[in-house]
Amino acid sequence: MTTSLYEANTLYLVIFSGVYFFTFNMMKHEDVEEVYVYLMHNGNTVFSLYSYESKGKADTSGNSAVLKLAKGDEVWLRMGNGALHGDHQRFSTFAGFLLFETK
Repeated sequence: MTTSLYEANTLYLVIFSGVYFFTFNMMKHEDVEEVYVYLMHNGNTVFSLYSYESKGKADTSGNSAVLKLAKGDEVWLRMGNGALHGDHQRFSTFAGFLLFETK
């Protein structure tokens, strides 16, 4: 059963009201010192990820959240600053799924 629509690989559009699980993992690009990434829900920050490591070194970070969402809600990631690895090796990931439907 489809519980959401992904648009342009960045936006999670809720099509069933319910409780959802989201997770995000990232790898900081070695050309930058720090990275901020935010999980957004309808324009509000749910959580942020921060990673700091000297230039020339990669660093990883991750976080998860359980959210009660309504049909039509939108969830996405927003870059604050920095750069992430995003090549064919898939070091940075974002996923969400329905845990259970609500009325």
